[in-house]
Amino acid sequence: MKPVPILFLIASGLVAACSPSGGDASAPSVAVEQSARPEVTEPQRPPAQATCEQEIGAEAASVLVGQCIQMSPATHPPCNAQNSCDMIRDEIRRGCGFGDTTNNPDFCSDYQ
Repeated sequence: MKPVPILFLIASGLVAACSPSGGDASAPSVAVEQSARPEVTEPQRPPAQATCEQEIGAEAASVLVGQCIQMSPATHPPCNAQNSCDMIRDEIRRGCGFGDTTNNPDFCSDYQ
């Protein structure tokens, strides 16, 4: 007798012995385990907001970015035309109201 068929029979027997049987109530079936797990879905992302450049054009966005850079007290301000115009305007408004406002540029009056 060849050793290969004997090893195959032993391996088959071990696999069959380790598999849960359909009639054993203590061993839940794979289908029950899978249906009991909650379904995992991808998180919903909000729709992408238009960039300031897309919203008002490159030239006008550039003006806002320049005002933002001039007035922002932040170390890493959001003064980038790829951000929303609202975010840039909020930063200008914050900068225009920061500290002593007596020497603010004229454009700050637009953000009060």
